[in-house]
This record gives sequence, structure tokens and C-alpha cells, in this order.
Amino acid sequence: MSTLISRVMSRLRAFTGARDGNVAMIYALSLIPIIAATGSAIDLSRGMVVKMRLGDALDSAALAVGSSLGLTSSQMTQKAQQYLDANYPSGAIGHISNLSVSSSGQVVTVSATATVETAFMGLFGVNYLTVNSSAEVTRDSKGLEVALVLDNTGSMAQSGKLQALKDSANTLIDTVWAGQTTPSYAKGAIVPFSFTVRVDTTTFVNNHWVDTTGLSSMASVNFSNSRYAFQVWASMSNKSWGGCLEARPNGYEELDTAPTTGTPDTLWVPFFQPDEPDSSSFWGYSDNYLSDGTNSSSADTHLKRYQKYNGSSSNGPNSGCDLLAIQPLTNNATTLKSKINGMIATGNTHVSLGVGWGWRVLSPTPPYTEGSPYGDPYWNKAMVVLTDGTNTMPMTNTWHQSNYTAFNYLVRNNLLTSGVTHSQGNAESELDNRTATVCQNAKDAGIRVYSILLMENSNRAVNLMRNCATSPDLYFNSPSASELQGVFNAIATDLSNLRVSK
Repeated sequence: MSTLISRVMSRLRAFTGARDGNVAMIYALSLIPIIAATGSAIDLSRGMVVKMRLGDALDSAALAVGSSLGLTSSQMTQKAQQYLDANYPSGAIGHISNLSVSSSGQVVTVSATATVETAFMGLFGVNYLTVNSSAEVTRDSKGLEVALVLDNTGSMAQSGKLQALKDSANTLIDTVWAGQTTPSYAKGAIVPFSFTVRVDTTTFVNNHWVDTTGLSSMASVNFSNSRYAFQVWASMSNKSWGGCLEARPNGYEELDTAPTTGTPDTLWVPFFQPDEPDSSSFWGYSDNYLSDGTNSSSADTHLKRYQKYNGSSSNGPNSGCDLLAIQPLTNNATTLKSKINGMIATGNTHVSLGVGWGWRVLSPTPPYTEGSPYGDPYWNKAMVVLTDGTNTMPMTNTWHQSNYTAFNYLVRNNLLTSGVTHSQGNAESELDNRTATVCQNAKDAGIRVYSILLMENSNRAVNLMRNCATSPDLYFNSPSASELQGVFNAIATDLSNLRVSK
């Protein structure tokens, strides 16, 4: 470039020294502004290229800083510098300086200056061009409704899993809530599950969401004389239904269909662990807490005898209903953390129940109505499902074929039909099928599903939980409790859902 300039200047001097005529002089004088204009255009175009490259590099730096929540000011600057260096290498045209990173609420702004050495404009005293650029990233302005569907089964008490879950879930709340107690843009729900779930009894009874009149096809299967669960609860003394529920029959448990008396099987039957046949007459039953009061040779007659509950103050019917009640959607971080910290480990694993109730707390239809309408452009819905094992059905060598769970006894045909062999393998396979169905139904409703398998690596469990997630990259296989924090951090970052706003 300097050689070209030297040649041009030499030619100019030759023209100005010529005495051959006015044409040469006029030509020489007119050449000066032409060269100045052309050279300035070249320098300015180089400056525009630098501005575009700097803008692209700052966009990448801003996204990187914004997606890494909880950074200090110096850490934000360091991360921005790393991305700026990677996207604007030192050998490129222009020298970068004055990198600045600021964060205000949900907005992250990154700016920098580039200086470009001129080639032609230096002839007129302009040796450098200064280029300024900035990028702004805003966390998605949409609100977020997220349901944490958390395994509270007995195995979670092992190897520090439950405490790791509590710590990690609390961190997710801190991150997504951005340190606020009651933000306007975030709502969360907590769904502890085992082989049942628990709800607020007053709310469900007052709103007629449970079967209080024996209409459901499952309401009377464990009692004689057409008595039904809610009615038998009422006959007891100083004891009441604890809030746990049986699974709805005929596929309704895998749907978010609103409960209505017009379709009785959409109502939930209150959980009632029956007093099982006396051990002196029948072997293999583990929940014998009352005298049967009959000499019948039929195990089912012993179990169904409703009279034994009259006036009883036994807490036996609530056996297995120890887990915490579902926390519906709320924006109060303190309330959510309190629920998380109070969780206990109890019972067997029915993942489909947890996913179904995770869907219902996000649904705008009863029994929970805190969720925004489906398709609302201002709100996103997400669910995080964690379990530490496979679906299990506790089998017995008794007439009733299994222990009592939300699907009742296996012999009652609420899980497997009468035409299917009632084996443990078939029962657990059907639990897997129902889990897959309700996961798909939730995804079809527009819910973004994350799944976590904690300290379990069987192919059956891996396939089930990976397929439950919206996409394979939203499935997390966490082989240790200590790694769970990182998994929840990754989910919290993804939930932030950043976008370039300027």
C-alpha cells in the first residue's frame, strides 16, 4: 500500500513541475480529490467490516455471559473476553479494547471498541478509525411454569440421594427465580410421588374432585355391601382420609381430563389401605391391623368386611400415605423450598402417577387451575421428572396377588385386565407403558419435559426415562448424588431460554 502511495505522490510532483501546458496542471489538481475520496472509501469499508465482525463477536459473548447465571462482575468480564477472543482472533483487522459487561435485572449488555489503522486517510491526518459496538441479551420475557416431579420412594433414603435432591432442587429455584422471592415471571409446583400421591383433602372434597358418593367403578371393590372408601372413612372414630389417591381407571389416570360426576371414573377414589386377612387364617398379608370378625374361608371376604372399621381409630387405612402433599403452582420461592426440604422417602415407585400429576398442576383445567391456558404466548410450561429406579409392583403369594398401591390390588384389574397373566413382569411392563403414555401426552400438550435417572443404569430404566424427555439431550443420567447439582444447574440454565434482543 505504501509503494502505491509513493508512486502516486511521485506522479503528482511530476505533474506539478510540468510546463507543457494547462491540461497537465488541471489534471494534476483534479486527481487529488479523486484519490482522497477513493482512499477514504476503502478505509471506511474496512471500518464497516470491523464493526460487523465486532458485533457478531459481542453477540456470542453476551449470550455466553447471560446463560451462565450467578456470575460475579469479574467472572462475567472474564467469560466475555474468552468468547470475544475466540470469535475475533488477534490476527484480524482492528485492535479491540474497552470491553465492558453490565447486568441489570434480566438484561446483560456487552460493549467494546475497535481501532482500525487507515491506509489513505492518514495523508490527511486521520491515522485511525474508532468503531464502537454493543450487544444486549435479555432472558426470555415469557413467564415460566415448571413442575418438579420428584421421586420420594423408600430407596431415595439411600446413599444421600434425598438430601442431594433437596439441595439441587433448591438451587434450581434460586437460579430460575434469579434470587427473587415472588417474581412475576416464574411459578413452580412440587409433586412428590411414590406408589401414590397426596393432595389437600379440603380442596378436593369441597370441589367434588374425589368420589364421595361411590360413583366410580373402583370405589367399592374392597368393601362388602356396596360400601365405598369415602363412606367407610366416615364410619371411623377420630380418623380421616389423609389425602392420598388411587389411580383413575379406564385410562383417565394418563390424561388431564377434568373430574366430573357426570363421568364417575374421572373422579379420584380416596386411598384406603384395607385391613388385610388375619395372619392366623391366611399367610402372606402384611397389613393386618384389625380383627376381621369372620370365620369365612375366603380371603376376600375377610378383607372386604366393612363392619370392622366402624368406630375404629386405627391409622391403618392411611398406611403408605406418609409423603407430602402436592404443592400447586406458586411464585413464592420460600413456599417451594419449604415443600422441597420437608420431603421424606417412603413407598414403591409408580412414575406414571408422578408425571400425570406433574401435567395436571401445569394444566389450566381442574383439579388445578393455576396454570396458564395451553398455547398462551406469554408463558412456557416445563416439567422436571426425577426417579432413582424402575417402576415396581410389590407382589405377594396371596389371593389378592400384590400389596395395595394406587392401582389397588392387582386382582382388581385396574392395572392389568383379567385377560392378561397377573405376573410381576407384566405388571411392571404395564407401569412402564403407562409412564410412556402420560409422558407423550404431556409433551403433546406443549410441556417441555426434562428427565433425570439417579444412580440407576438398567437398560429398562434408561430407555424409559430417556424417551420420557422431550428430546434425548433433555435426559440426564446421573450416576452419583454428588453430580446431581450439576444436572439441575444445566436444566436451570436451559430454562432461562435466552435470546438476542438487540
